[in-house]
Amino acid sequence: MLQDLGQVGLWLSAAGLQVNELSEERLEDFLAVRRAARRRVPGIRGMAPLLTFLRESGAVSRPQSAPTPLKTLLEEFRSWMEKERGLAAATVLRYENTARCFLTEQAMTGGDLTPARLSGADLNAFLLRECARVSAGSAKGRVAELRALMRFLHLRGVIPLRLGRAVPPVGGWRFATVPPTIAAADIQLLLDHCPRTPPSASATTRS
Repeated sequence: MLQDLGQVGLWLSAAGLQVNELSEERLEDFLAVRRAARRRVPGIRGMAPLLTFLRESGAVSRPQSAPTPLKTLLEEFRSWMEKERGLAAATVLRYENTARCFLTEQAMTGGDLTPARLSGADLNAFLLRECARVSAGSAKGRVAELRALMRFLHLRGVIPLRLGRAVPPVGGWRFATVPPTIAAADIQLLLDHCPRTPPSASATTRS
């Protein structure tokens, strides 16, 4: 790899290029020149570790992928949460992850992002799936995250309706379990209000 790096460096100097201008296309040119000189050179895949190393060390910039509609919308959502709502970085990341998951599952049609078609049914379907795999506390978080996303989409004119109001709350049921202990006074009060006559005796009395 050091030998390859030295040859690439010589070729860049001869071509009047800087190391930060190195890319897959430049390496293809370098290999073509080496092959024309009847030199034994690796293929482009063999040069990939060298280019990866240069990128990780910061000597060569990483390739910029074209922004997709989903990526652009998520970046706007992140900026809105940071600048207009002042949320902490960890909260912003959690909200953004939920937004990405929801939009990917419910707002993609044939590979295209179509958030304008969202409905309350889409919100309910997503929440039902989430509630089946996360705790009640996390499910409540999903509700808050979805409501924030719906508010953002409506304020930006992406969706015509305020769908945030259609997000159902998650029940807490704090008192759904039987208390572990009952006071003696409460037990006595319960017994005082219950029939104490055996069923057979009650039936004889009624007859």
